[in-house]
Amino acid sequence: MNKILLLGDLVPQAKQKISDLGYEFDVLPNAQSFEQLDPQEFSAYEGIIVRNIEPVDPRFITKLPNLKIIARNGAGTDNVPIELATKRNIWVSNTPGANAQAVAEHALALAFYLLKDFGSNKMSKENDIATAVGSELHGKTVGIVGWGFIAKRFAELMSALGANVIFYNRSKRKSTFAKQVGLAELFSASDIISLHIPVTPDTKYMITHDLIKNTQKQPILINTSRGELVKNAVLLKGLQQGLLSAVGLDVYDNDEDSLEKLLSLPNVVVTNHSAALTAESLAAMAIGAINNVDAVIKNGKPLNPINALNKN
Repeated sequence: MNKILLLGDLVPQAKQKISDLGYEFDVLPNAQSFEQLDPQEFSAYEGIIVRNIEPVDPRFITKLPNLKIIARNGAGTDNVPIELATKRNIWVSNTPGANAQAVAEHALALAFYLLKDFGSNKMSKENDIATAVGSELHGKTVGIVGWGFIAKRFAELMSALGANVIFYNRSKRKSTFAKQVGLAELFSASDIISLHIPVTPDTKYMITHDLIKNTQKQPILINTSRGELVKNAVLLKGLQQGLLSAVGLDVYDNDEDSLEKLLSLPNVVVTNHSAALTAESLAAMAIGAINNVDAVIKNGKPLNPINALNKN
């Protein structure tokens, strides 16, 4: 019987689907738990599903002789050594769009929390008088960096609520309700800026202080994508200089000192990489990953390939 290795546990309905498709599976805690794998089982695994965002230990690729696919349970694959997998003739896949609604709603929630200044308007006792004045979304300009599944869903939500939507994308894209602009123009024109792009060599820490200096409206900046798009220290400086009015993060870089300073500010809200953690999203991502593994084992190619293999 074909066997699948889960690096991180999946929701019950997903594991039931694996069994229903006729596969056995084992579960390890995460993508760094190779040492817990029984060497006698190395040859049994034909597919791996990666649940979390830890870097995948390369030994999963080099030591499993019959591995055919590494299926990411989500959209981002920056934690998968794709080049190594390709050299070993192993597919890498993802589940584009499966978490789009969840992450878009999370970004919207962060934006509303900061726009309404809920942090300063928490009631400590009955009849407290609000000291902070919020703002309305209607009529605001929302700038979106990226134009993938999540970005477009976030744009649709913002547009439906009466915002004017502009977006930046490196390649030309069409939209009936949003205008494509340059990155500097987006930072200059936006009241709210939301980041929705993957981390690549070209995009790593692309949101710099020089870029933030283009802001004219003291925008709220939201990041639900990847922490390595903008350094915590850059966001902190933008807030301290009044270039940004508030920051909402679901991801952040590894500089603990600057993160601690951000967390101490009333105009900053940080969640712990939980944007995609809804019951619906977890099920959709897991089922999508399983379908990719099943497609490779039965038909030789995943539904959502990230890499290209030379299959002669």
